[in-house]
Amino acid sequence: LLGEDPGAVLRLLAPRTVFRRIDTTPPGADIFSGLYVGAFGPHGPELLQMKRSMWGAEAAGAECVTAFKLSGDVNVPSGMASFRAKVGREHRIDHHGVYPEELGVVAAYKGEGRVAQEGFANAHWVEGELLHLDGKGNMLTDGAELGFVWAVPGERRFLILFSRILLPEEI
Repeated sequence: LLGEDPGAVLRLLAPRTVFRRIDTTPPGADIFSGLYVGAFGPHGPELLQMKRSMWGAEAAGAECVTAFKLSGDVNVPSGMASFRAKVGREHRIDHHGVYPEELGVVAAYKGEGRVAQEGFANAHWVEGELLHLDGKGNMLTDGAELGFVWAVPGERRFLILFSRILLPEEI
């Protein structure tokens, strides 16, 4: 059936699927821009795109980074923001003594992480911290450049590490 009509797949997906191109502009030296992969616990690895933007009027237009899921899971689907943080120098927070030295935290920024129940039900933001790591590849981080800590009320804080994905034209 599908072999005879190449457009059949698109017609089947069209009522529920939104297609968008992924911006593959090489991020250059900006650690807070580009494609990253992180292991989301039982959901497995997920691909995110980090983008710099402005936070908005409520924060006087503070510079921020937002991580959008390119591959989602049953809780937070593809296309939704996974986390965001204000990243200007003035928004750095003291991380000394908070994280083990082995983690290699270079800088930390206050942010918010998205949590939701299955089907994106009860989606809301919780406090979090974006961590810029040294990326040295020790046993703890395996070379990850970024991490985000979710502080879910009533649960433990949890950290997801992110490693940059380089596309063939960037290598």
